[in-house]
Amino acid sequence: ERVPVKVMLKPIAPRMHHSLQESAQLTMDMEVNMDDVVKMRSSLVEEWANEGIKPSYTDIVIKAVAKALRSHPMMNSQFLGTEIALMTEINVGMAVALPEGLVPVVRNADQLPIKELAQETSRLAIAAREGALGLDDYAGGTFTVTALGMYGVDSFTPIINEPQTGIMGVNRIFDGLEWNGDQPVKTKKMNLSLTWDHRAVDGAPAAEYLVEVRSLLQSPYRLLV
Repeated sequence: ERVPVKVMLKPIAPRMHHSLQESAQLTMDMEVNMDDVVKMRSSLVEEWANEGIKPSYTDIVIKAVAKALRSHPMMNSQFLGTEIALMTEINVGMAVALPEGLVPVVRNADQLPIKELAQETSRLAIAAREGALGLDDYAGGTFTVTALGMYGVDSFTPIINEPQTGIMGVNRIFDGLEWNGDQPVKTKKMNLSLTWDHRAVDGAPAAEYLVEVRSLLQSPYRLLV
């Protein structure tokens, strides 16, 4: 049996293949304590319930990713062969879980409060599912976040949406343990999977960026200011 490639997938499949062929992609995982994110999200969902705004964990990761890009501009760049272009805006693409592989863009994600960011990601996701995205909704992405945690995934290797330099994979939240002296303490954990282009950023700076994203998620109230 042969299944025809869907119209939307025809340009995406070769683009992803080209991305792997033309860039030096590496992926690293890092574990994050999500206890405070879980608490903060619950509080925000309750506070904004009357307005119909329900921030997701991915929304909070997008905010952390975007804020960390401010101090790690090389991760918010494009490799152009003889030079690297540092992007002046932080526009985060969000991969929507559809067969078409759509990646609408949250513009100036570093500047948006979480409340507005959640409204925008909701608008983009609904428009994507209804086939109502405009051309401006796709353009100008400088970094991408893709989530598979809702499927129970612990770790994966995202493919860079070229010509961007990085993409962050969001995995499931699971029950983990930390130690308080000799006493085990149950915690909520999550792995982040960062793929980056080694032509633009070396391993150590990429790890430093991932550490900052983890730090923001482990102290998430910093994302509210």
